[in-house]
Amino acid sequence: MKHLPFSTLRRSLGAALLVSLAAWLPAQSSAQAAAPAAQGPLPLADFHKRAAFTEMVASPNGRYLATTSDIAGRMNLVVIDLDERKANALTNYNNIDVGQLRWVGNDRILFRAIQLNAPSGQDSPRSGGLFVISRDGKEQLQLAKTARQLDRARTGGFFAMEPVATIPGTTEEMIVSGVVSNDDSFDLYRINLVNGRYRLLTAGRPSDRIGRWILDSKLVPRVAMARGRGASTEEIVYYRSNAEAPWKELARYDATKPPAFVPLAFDPDDKHLYVSGNEGRKNMAIFKYDPEQRKVAEMIAQHPQYDLGASPDGQVLRSLVFGGEDGMGKLVGIRVDADRLETVWLDEAYAKIQATLDATLPNRTNVFSGTGRSKRFLVSSYSDTSPGRFLLFDSERRALEDIGFARPWLEGKLAPVRPFLLKTRDGLQIPSYYVLPRDYKPGTRLPTIVHIHGGPQARDVVQGGRFGASFGSREAQILASRGYAVVLPNFRVTPQLGSDIYYAGFGTYGKQMSDDHEDAAKWAVDQGFADPARMCISGASYGGYAALHAATRPTNPFACAISGLPVADLKFQHKEADYSESPAALEFWRRLQGVKDFDEPLVREMSPLFNAERIKVPVFMYIGDEDTRTPPAQARRMSEALEKAGNPVKHYFVGKGEGHGYGVEATNNALYEQMLKFLEVALKR
Repeated sequence: MKHLPFSTLRRSLGAALLVSLAAWLPAQSSAQAAAPAAQGPLPLADFHKRAAFTEMVASPNGRYLATTSDIAGRMNLVVIDLDERKANALTNYNNIDVGQLRWVGNDRILFRAIQLNAPSGQDSPRSGGLFVISRDGKEQLQLAKTARQLDRARTGGFFAMEPVATIPGTTEEMIVSGVVSNDDSFDLYRINLVNGRYRLLTAGRPSDRIGRWILDSKLVPRVAMARGRGASTEEIVYYRSNAEAPWKELARYDATKPPAFVPLAFDPDDKHLYVSGNEGRKNMAIFKYDPEQRKVAEMIAQHPQYDLGASPDGQVLRSLVFGGEDGMGKLVGIRVDADRLETVWLDEAYAKIQATLDATLPNRTNVFSGTGRSKRFLVSSYSDTSPGRFLLFDSERRALEDIGFARPWLEGKLAPVRPFLLKTRDGLQIPSYYVLPRDYKPGTRLPTIVHIHGGPQARDVVQGGRFGASFGSREAQILASRGYAVVLPNFRVTPQLGSDIYYAGFGTYGKQMSDDHEDAAKWAVDQGFADPARMCISGASYGGYAALHAATRPTNPFACAISGLPVADLKFQHKEADYSESPAALEFWRRLQGVKDFDEPLVREMSPLFNAERIKVPVFMYIGDEDTRTPPAQARRMSEALEKAGNPVKHYFVGKGEGHGYGVEATNNALYEQMLKFLEVALKR
């Protein structure tokens, strides 16, 4: 196929859809999408307002698109008929938003209630549940309860539900994973999407505390993953050879130490499993595994740096790409979220589509989806400077048709997000990112913020720093638009970057982990863009702890600290947080911090609250007053301690009604207005 330029391939679909959508979309939304680019720095509101299209999913036959759009101030469900060039709004909610869309056949759509532009604390109960609606909007059924309904009714019905697989030959039933009543284990059910009736498929399960099941090609549950009892941090893998065979323990692994063994899916032959493991390796690779013989048959894929298949703590990654619906077909590709998202296609037809898209839309990440039952493929195209656009590729007509931009007001306004390897003082090499202002002149020393992600056992910047995919990338773009350089370092215990990096974090909390943050600051200075006298450390949750703790260290290189949703008293945190009743969670934290008991002197020594007199730099703090993950009482005590030490907090921002993170656009705008004022003074700009 000859690769034609985009201007030649583009057809009129985008314009046609916009015309049909305009018939019912609020006038403000249509005008917003078409607004001309403003001059000067972007308004803060532009970074926080929700996307024009938050989701877009194609039906299996490729004729319909399910998406969400602003109707009556909420994101509601819309179905677009591509053949008729018509759009139909299926919902008109004014108190929830619609999200997490999924087709069941070509005639039904699953969705959840979510909250956008609402407080993350007090309004979150309106989120959750699982709903199904017919494509024409005439039939709708709630399958699982929302968080508020769960709180009011402690018995009866589903308390959680996840779609697992469609069933060949019917669109009125599917297989779901769910929890009924207050049981501690997920089971599988065959549920009727018309009347809500269901049948248990996992009677005689091998254990309690099961969190995940794997089906074979005949939809028989044959692998179950269960948590260990009590304070155990182990995951136990159970297997059976067929529906009538007894369950047997296949393997177990510990989320805090190697080796890990994480089942992913059955091969279509139903005799082999795809598994992710790291025995004798520095990172997770994908293998084909014979569960009957309990041995590896062959390696499927590995990466020199990044984990594939799963992270060593058991989190399954979207590395395996299968053909067919629900990933029940043959393996067609391997995907890795490296410095940029990469896909290696094993199927020649998919490889040709990828090559065409990449030639037509260069310097972008182009992700397409389709079932093979249609010649139409939905394309999501984005980069670090483009939040994303949706297109349709018709492989038969060789036409690429524009649907729309996710955030058109940010197109061409964002700064590049550049990858680098952070080399720590003890020899780790950790993939990380940095952002410079768009008008940066080489050799200029800039005021610089080192942003520390939360978790800490979490990965923040993903998809090559795509805007909207992480808190860190959003903050970096805001600050870069105002002339700051921003470093987004990963550090030991960050998952997905290689098992050696993850395991290196245990026992280093507040010690070598904090050395990594200082090493990131030194790297920025050595590169020539950071002014060593004007550096600030910023972060939320663990990042909020890291900012405060950095300021207590004698080697502190930072001139100020921005601490959001912080942990200030480690013993108090583990006693009062929402995970405090989980023995396994507490054991994980003991190992991460390298202590046997939270009464050990080291715990107090590593708590910023008891070292306030060591903090000599200006501090900015922000909290959510409904936060249950990092209870704000410790932040208030930290503020009091700093005042007593003669260094009162310069700004103390409270997100009213907010939980562990801010959901209201106006609250986010106000936070960054205050943060920018603080930085102007603290870094003497």
